[in-house]
Amino acid sequence: MIRLALSNLSQRKMRSAISIIALSVGICLFMVLWGLVDGVLNEFTERIRGIGADITVVRTDSNPLLFGSGVLPYKMAVDLRLVDGVQTVSPVLIWKTQIGGAPYNVFGIEPDNFQDLGGELIFIDGRSLEALEELFIDSRIASEEGLSVGDSLVVLGFAFKIVGIVRPGVGTRVFMHLDKMAQLTSQVGRVSLFFVRADSPDEVDKVSDSILGQFEGVDTQFMSNIAASMGKYLKSLNQFIGAINYTTLIISALVILLSMYTTVVERTREIGILKSLGASRAYILTAIMAEAFVLSLFGAILGITLAMCSSAIIEWKFQLLTVELTTNLALRSLALGLTVGSVGALYPALWASRQDPLEALVYD
Repeated sequence: MIRLALSNLSQRKMRSAISIIALSVGICLFMVLWGLVDGVLNEFTERIRGIGADITVVRTDSNPLLFGSGVLPYKMAVDLRLVDGVQTVSPVLIWKTQIGGAPYNVFGIEPDNFQDLGGELIFIDGRSLEALEELFIDSRIASEEGLSVGDSLVVLGFAFKIVGIVRPGVGTRVFMHLDKMAQLTSQVGRVSLFFVRADSPDEVDKVSDSILGQFEGVDTQFMSNIAASMGKYLKSLNQFIGAINYTTLIISALVILLSMYTTVVERTREIGILKSLGASRAYILTAIMAEAFVLSLFGAILGITLAMCSSAIIEWKFQLLTVELTTNLALRSLALGLTVGSVGALYPALWASRQDPLEALVYD
């Protein structure tokens, strides 16, 4: 049956190629868009976990990691350090800026407290902050913008000197002194959040409960659950991307439906001959569906291949983006491609199997 399907497809090369390409574009878009969302989310999650903190203390119902502002009093750090089980407290002010036309979150930090969190802040070149007029960046933005130690970079309207380049994976990509950011953003005495490190992993739950019990108007977020928190704030984005993906796949299904329907119409007399020779409805239905299966299989495989090539080009061209294409996503895409092709071919196959052999034989 598969050999017959391949033979039929080879006789209509252009139509088969168009159907395969239409489905492959839908599968490619499906994989790349979901891969971008997963890649950006996972990469951001790993950067937050790389800070080394166990807990973030934030204003109730806010997520300053995304939106950035001074919503908590800086002096709260003193009281947080007195909570039993707390080892380190690092206040951070987060603000958005534009560098090279792209938006970035900038962390205003106290260098010693931030490094005491025990994260993965590793300097590839240069050093940490010693003066208010200095900042350091990670290697990915340095590569993207062509920056190096000693260069000047204007952030928040002030020309800073770059004194260090760190390995990616810790918080954000741009760091400056908390006091300087507070001056530039008129947020003196305020911070966006506090990163808190407990004395031991066993103390984390206790520390969180103590903070919630002693301070009003704040929430605690466990760094181990940061992915779930970020996913909640990206829910609307996921819905938007899902709408684009499934619209594209519906169009792909309609292209296959049109292709298979046209094929069935052209082979009406052939179907009539087969039925007059004793071919059953099930045989006709299986033959048409087998042809659609092969068509869909080629389209899905081509789509997965295009997605892998596209992701490599995207990561090469836009070094700050990560496209995460997993085996699970590829298998989902393959199954989806076969499903789309089958749905698109179902009506033409049923129509062909129900044709009257006499009418089919005299069809012109």
